[in-house]
Amino acid sequence: MRDAFAINALRVGLFRFTLTPVQTLEVPAINKGNMLRGGFGHAFRRLCCIPQCKDAKTCPLADSCPYKSVFEPSPPPGADRLSKNQDIPRPFVFRAPPSLQTRYEKGERFEFGLVLIGRALDFLPYFVLSFRELATEGLGLNRAQCTLERVEQIGPYAAGDSNGSDKAEIIYSADDQVFRSSRSLGADDWIKARLREFAGLNGNASAQRLTVRFLTPTLLRADGEVIRRPEFHHLFKRVRDRINALSTFFGDGPLDADFRGLGDRAEKVRTVSSKIEWAERFRTSSKTHQRHELSGFVGESGYEFPNLESGTSNVELLYWVLVGELCHVGKHAAWGNGWYAVHWGN
Repeated sequence: MRDAFAINALRVGLFRFTLTPVQTLEVPAINKGNMLRGGFGHAFRRLCCIPQCKDAKTCPLADSCPYKSVFEPSPPPGADRLSKNQDIPRPFVFRAPPSLQTRYEKGERFEFGLVLIGRALDFLPYFVLSFRELATEGLGLNRAQCTLERVEQIGPYAAGDSNGSDKAEIIYSADDQVFRSSRSLGADDWIKARLREFAGLNGNASAQRLTVRFLTPTLLRADGEVIRRPEFHHLFKRVRDRINALSTFFGDGPLDADFRGLGDRAEKVRTVSSKIEWAERFRTSSKTHQRHELSGFVGESGYEFPNLESGTSNVELLYWVLVGELCHVGKHAAWGNGWYAVHWGN
């Protein structure tokens, strides 16, 4: 099954950052991901960029700059088809806490998740150091001083969990301020763990029905139109293309898969239930002061797979959407949008 294993080599990592406020920390009820991403971007650039750098595109050290590699990547050699894509995906995803809590008192922990993809894993120390600096300088609406208490790498976990709970390994701790190396995980590690979970819950991992819970606003487009109620093929095709782009720009190159065939099979999956609503979200750019939309649909949809001919498996499609749980899907994924969880079973 060429398609099923095409994504296995893509490296992924999930990390949990724990901050402890030194004074009351005030954060927005929603769009916490925007707060994290914006503050991190400024701290990361200060950490990486030389004084002579006015623009990442013309920087004399652009080829070796972590900031450019993560925030303003250029198409790699040979990526002619994707080089025309103006919206190159970023190899990181911030997962803000899902609660509407707006105040964290002194000593009350504030946790968030970070997903790194492909070569971005090599820059993990820069992410840690940037957040340590940002926490010291001040975070949140009131620029409250915090301490980066620890950073942990999370193993495969239940997708509905906020930021992971199992197999946590310390990467950094404020107690000793020592940075420890992270484990190199492939997408196949995630897939195998999720399939074992499904088998444990349902007795098998080859059921015909799948439920997708969209945890954060998800914005998908098809044929130039915004999707308000997603069919399975809408989700699958955007996940397929995003994972391939991430592999092209930050992995080992374009994936060896029958993209058209996968899309055709996804179109045969039927929607059997839909509890979807539209969530209006906005952010304001600290650089341009312009307001940008972060809206999308949330809720859940149920899908039923068709009976297939002998020797063909729906699990091939499932593999891709499982990796999409980690990578997110749709616009503004780096802010934490497009986060979904899959339940597989009848």
